[in-house]
Amino acid sequence: MRVSARGAVIGGAWVKGDVEVGDGRLVRAGLPSTGQGYVLPGLVDLQVNGYGGVDFNAATPEGFEAAFAALTRDGVFHVQPTVITDSEENVADRLRVLKKLREARPRGAKVVGVHAEGPFLSPHHRGVHRPEYLRDPDIAIVRRFLDAGPLRTITVAPELPGAPELIAWAARQGVIVQAGHSGADAPTAHAAFDAGARAVTHLFNGMIPFGHRAPGIAGATLAREDVAIQLIADDIHLSRETSLFALKAAEHRTMLVTDAASPAGAGDGVFTVGGFTVTVTDGIPRLPDGTLAGSTVTLLQQVRKLIEHDWPIDRAVNLASRAPARFYGLTGVGELTLGGPADLVVTDENVDVERVLVGGEEFVA
Repeated sequence: MRVSARGAVIGGAWVKGDVEVGDGRLVRAGLPSTGQGYVLPGLVDLQVNGYGGVDFNAATPEGFEAAFAALTRDGVFHVQPTVITDSEENVADRLRVLKKLREARPRGAKVVGVHAEGPFLSPHHRGVHRPEYLRDPDIAIVRRFLDAGPLRTITVAPELPGAPELIAWAARQGVIVQAGHSGADAPTAHAAFDAGARAVTHLFNGMIPFGHRAPGIAGATLAREDVAIQLIADDIHLSRETSLFALKAAEHRTMLVTDAASPAGAGDGVFTVGGFTVTVTDGIPRLPDGTLAGSTVTLLQQVRKLIEHDWPIDRAVNLASRAPARFYGLTGVGELTLGGPADLVVTDENVDVERVLVGGEEFVA
């Protein structure tokens, strides 16, 4: 089967022309172009709090399955569901449900692990996280989560009592620790990274503003080469200039995430996000006080926005596919290769999804 396109991103690089798919694999590339769209690898989103009207803090198994199918419909093949701050019982229950689903391997985006965004967050930078469930770092809570299901990532505010000790312990267990939702100054952020924190949760959002004399976590992150950056480049959480500033400073260790909430992929309306009622107007989800409550901009739409800002398409796509896969240690994911699986997203010239192929077969949500 020949797929018409202007070109494809293969092995992380732009290849002009059509591609050919056969026996579930990508057989050839660089054929004379007969189209105007693009062939892209399946994307990887490491921060998804909900999707398609489904709130991951309250989802049934069927709800999760519907959300994972909707994610793949929109170009995401691998996902790290995020459970935001909640009661210990509910977070552990979500982990148990996701463990069973991961083992069952339902259709749609594959679960690579689970992110607990909370409860070890600053009450002053909590965003949509419920204050009654926030806690100081406690290793016993993380143990409980690990026993319940496939916890792989936690976000911790470095300034909280006991944070360095918990970060160091969690890192030894193979848990990815990210700094975020925090008022930490730069020295405190550096101490967290030295203790084993490997990344920052949505740079610039949920933290003290960057200042030229008080750079905070954002400045500490940008100053180091050993810290990965997660960025919401939706032109809402960050201005275009801020996204491009971060990318020009540290593209090689940056990945795009959506921080998607339940309204993502579901249009405007009223939704539940982590126990809060959220109203979405013109695609922007907010609490009654105006606080941003996650995002509804898809990962592929973020890629399109970067392209509109003159970022090369291969580099924009890599930020949403190859980069998160490599950070997470996933092999054979987020990248098209000749002879490899035909797991690809076909878009039009505006980078809107036209077709999704999984193993060369059409995927229908």
